[in-house]
Parts: sequence; structure tokens; C-alpha cells
Amino acid sequence: MKKMKIGAAALAAMLLAVSLAGCGSAKDSAKELEGTATSSEGTGAVTIKATNYKFEPGTIKVKKGDKVKLTLSNKQGLHGLKLEDYNVELQEDGATAEFTADKAGTFEFHCSIMCGSGHDGMKGELVVEE
Repeated sequence: MKKMKIGAAALAAMLLAVSLAGCGSAKDSAKELEGTATSSEGTGAVTIKATNYKFEPGTIKVKKGDKVKLTLSNKQGLHGLKLEDYNVELQEDGATAEFTADKAGTFEFHCSIMCGSGHDGMKGELVVEE
């Protein structure tokens, strides 16, 4: 009976460690946005890689008037992307959206599919410069 208790405890500890390693942690979600993609010559095609609680690039910079094409690539977990200010919502791996960046400012995008404990911190930004 003792061996079973020890085995169950070890299994539970291993599952917890794998779960935290595979899905990130609250510390991961608090990291500063990493990576920047910048458009050039009036067009910008950006593939946004989604892993647990992080978008890469975390910042996309374009010029006002640029045509932008976003593609979502789920690399770890199941995620969506919502950019409300431009009416963009990507709900599956490989989904794309195209729009013209017609208003200047900084616009937040976030994960639109509940993906775990770090979901609320899974954000990025679109920077549209004059």
C-alpha cells in the first residue's frame, strides 16, 4: 500500500511539472512583449505565432494606410486572436485577415479562446504610425 501511495504522489508531481512547463506560468504571462514586426513599402504580411500565453511577435508596427495581412499560427496550445479596433478575429490555426491600417495609434490584440491560467495576460499590440 505504501508503494502505491508513493507512486501516486510521484505521478501527481510529474503531471503538475509537465503541466506548468507546457502551458507557461503566471510569471510567463507577465513578461514584456517580445519581438517586433515592421511593414515596409505600404504592405505588411505578418505571421503571428501563438504559444501558451504569448504572441510572437508581440508588437507589429505599420504605417497609416498600409495594407496588413495577419496569419495566426498555433505553435503550442489552442489560441485565437482578436483585434477589436480593426474588427479582426482569427479562430483557428492558419486563419488570415486583411485590412487597411486607416487609423493611427496603438491597438491591443488578445487571445480570444480561453487557454488556461495565463489567458488574461496573452496580449500584443498593433502600432500604426502616422
